[in-house]
Amino acid sequence: MNIDQFSTYFQENEWKVVSQEERPAREPVFLPFDDLGLCSASLNALEGFDGGIYRHQHEGIRRYLSGENLAITTPTASGKTLIFNVCALEELAAKPKTRIAAIYPLKALAAEQTARWKKLAQESGLPIRVGRIDGGVQMQERLRILAESRIVVMTPDIIHAWLLSSIAMPAVLDFLRGLTLVIADEAHTYSGVFGSNSAFLFRRLIHANKKLGGNFRFIASSATMQDAKSHLLQLTGVPFGVVGPESDTSPQSALCTLLVAPNNPKDLLASVSDLVAFAATKTDHQSITFADSRKQTEYLASIIERKIIEDADVDADEVDFDRLRDLQIYPYRSGYEEDDRQRIQNRLAAGSLKGVVSTSALEMGIDLPYLSLGILVGIPRSATSLYQRIGRVGRRKAGLVIIVNNGSVVSESIFREPERLTQLPLLQSALYLHNQRIQYIHAMCLARQGGEDATVCHRAGIEEDVFTSPIELPPDYAELCEAERVGEISAELQSMKAQAGDDPNHTFPLRDLDTQFKVEFRQGPNLHSLGSLSQAQVMREAYPGAVYFYQTRTYRVVSIKKNQRLINVRPEKRYFTSPIALPTLILPNLAVDNVFQAHRYGELIVVECAMQVGEAVVGFKERRGNNEFNVNYPLDPSLGLFYDAAKYARYSFTSGVVITHPALNRDQVKGSSIAELIDEAFLMSLPFERQDINAGADKHRATRKPVAAGDRFVCIYDQTYGSLRLTSHLMKTDVLRDVFTRATEIATKDPNFQLGVETLVALQEMANCVLEEPTEVDQADSSMPVSEKYASVIMPGSLGIDTHKDNEEFEIEGVFYSPMFSAVAYRGHYSGTKKKTQHATVRHSATTVTVRADHICPLDGESKTGYFNLETGEMVASDPLPGEF
Repeated sequence: MNIDQFSTYFQENEWKVVSQEERPAREPVFLPFDDLGLCSASLNALEGFDGGIYRHQHEGIRRYLSGENLAITTPTASGKTLIFNVCALEELAAKPKTRIAAIYPLKALAAEQTARWKKLAQESGLPIRVGRIDGGVQMQERLRILAESRIVVMTPDIIHAWLLSSIAMPAVLDFLRGLTLVIADEAHTYSGVFGSNSAFLFRRLIHANKKLGGNFRFIASSATMQDAKSHLLQLTGVPFGVVGPESDTSPQSALCTLLVAPNNPKDLLASVSDLVAFAATKTDHQSITFADSRKQTEYLASIIERKIIEDADVDADEVDFDRLRDLQIYPYRSGYEEDDRQRIQNRLAAGSLKGVVSTSALEMGIDLPYLSLGILVGIPRSATSLYQRIGRVGRRKAGLVIIVNNGSVVSESIFREPERLTQLPLLQSALYLHNQRIQYIHAMCLARQGGEDATVCHRAGIEEDVFTSPIELPPDYAELCEAERVGEISAELQSMKAQAGDDPNHTFPLRDLDTQFKVEFRQGPNLHSLGSLSQAQVMREAYPGAVYFYQTRTYRVVSIKKNQRLINVRPEKRYFTSPIALPTLILPNLAVDNVFQAHRYGELIVVECAMQVGEAVVGFKERRGNNEFNVNYPLDPSLGLFYDAAKYARYSFTSGVVITHPALNRDQVKGSSIAELIDEAFLMSLPFERQDINAGADKHRATRKPVAAGDRFVCIYDQTYGSLRLTSHLMKTDVLRDVFTRATEIATKDPNFQLGVETLVALQEMANCVLEEPTEVDQADSSMPVSEKYASVIMPGSLGIDTHKDNEEFEIEGVFYSPMFSAVAYRGHYSGTKKKTQHATVRHSATTVTVRADHICPLDGESKTGYFNLETGEMVASDPLPGEF
């Protein structure tokens, strides 16, 4: 294509064109479809396809009709939709009571695809209705839509939160009984917590359908699925046949890809905004610009209209839509009202906009046929995201993709060696079915008294003395379902049971393991809901005293009520805050039964184990225009802000890989920098989602073979509570060597890292060690059994965390046997309320709280532990020997 205008622009503005790649156009190849034996409805829908259909479409339809579950993995814009459209019509024509569930991972995508399904229904000539149910549909409308529609478009979230929780309703039972085809579009998105939860959701759906006498099949599709057979087997529990890109004969427009570096990388957003404005005003292109975050998207749009915010009384996130309408450029991100989002999508699809600045929200599925220019601010970490973004461009005519170096580690690496762009790996499938918290969410939904299984069995006339399933379930999950059915749940899961009550479907959403905090603003008698946040998001966005952004407006966090999962806010001026955090506390548990793998490479020790991770915010930095200042906790209540503890902390139980080496103990060696390098290198080698992985440095607090107390380590760990064991891949020798090779390269070549000589030397010594052959580390248990008259306890003066109260810190002041609990108990204070409870007045003395000892978990290596004599009430700090006392 002709790129002369942009070549001139780059030359005049001193941009550097690092690479230019051309993809030639490709003509389509058609196959006739008269050999498929299609019904009249399908032939009606294909009436305009006189030349035939593409080879992969023909192959996909043939294989589905032969009885397979089908995965379609051809590229973007290759016509995957036609395959499941025709297969759905074949099912609907064959069986009058057939129901189809078309599942899309995003509401926006589901809304767009609903119009396509309705068009298909009209063209087929079948008397069928298409309905859509998502969180925006009123409750009273949902049952009507379900009863009247034979094709129902849904999100996984609504199936979990509403459909299966309403399983006793006749309309829901009829729908599940008649279900013969489930379509799972954009199947690569089922990953991490969302994917692992969805894996159990699909099994619950199959379980109910089979017990009601059904036997539905799947069609899954994605242009960017790595190892589709393995991924989908783990996601659904059933095998799939795959129609891949080797069968694709769809046409492709010519595409030119440029890698460019702006002349002023320090003012990246201004440079990119000038480029977008040039494309909008000086060329005929309709463009899409992909930015990394919601704020960056809004900020780019605001710069494009030349309104750079300098004073604190003007909102940097607020866009002048009148000016943008003149330029015909809109921002697009999650969090917009559905009407606004739909209006932008419609204008893009119609070709009446010059451009859009978007987050990944427009990365998938939505058909935008007139886009001819794509601008990527930085190179995505995975080929999955890269191909999805590039796939938005050039669907009806030749396209141009401009990738701008944003200075990230991945971008710097590719811009040094542009041929690496085609070597980026696809996003790693991150499904883990043995996280006990995830399992228990779905055990409660499925197997509790009055839950999904009990309801289905009652309606189907099935009598069972034990929990059974017509499908193969992970054995530990099946055991947990039986334990839930009879009420024999372990102590560590009882807090989840208490939170869920009789409604686990709403208490625990699919996309997060934390129960959500509601954000509320009360104005006189009116209460305004301002969204919900996970605990991790609270730590970043809505900690005590923070300025919280919601739909371009700013609010001050006044108080957080952790027990009620409630955050109270008030309106605030356009100030900006960022949290002041302590270094992450990493506490590996190297007891034998908590170590999964342990290897030694010379002096380098690599251990995958369970661990506790503690994060703490101790205040915030606030910017008001050009003024910046720090605010430390506790907060001053005279300001109308209420938090009286020294820190706002969060503890989680997870797993990770701990790397220990003598070089880390040297002065001047920055373990945190090495941890950051390993984190970057690991995510380049195996591109999991950034939010699923983190890294840090700390020291061992206890001597446990093969490490000593005080030895320093670096660690890469799973962010998910309970762990998805994603970081276990680092225990593979080839992965570990690749990660250290990449980390060394980044350290020496990437301008983002300016490491001292001592740190570089330490990294190189560690990298040299991994070249040695690994040996297993002996983890023999040296502990001795303790007499039954002793109970292990946390010693007074130490901290523990209450696993029945959001892992809140608890300071132990005393240990005693409680007749009320018939068990050992602690007397002490929760850190978040310590100041309040310790404050004695003339009316009352300082108070303490009594908690069962088995509710308080020690911080591994940090809490001082000892033994409580159940007969005498005495405590000893070390293991009592046989015959002692």
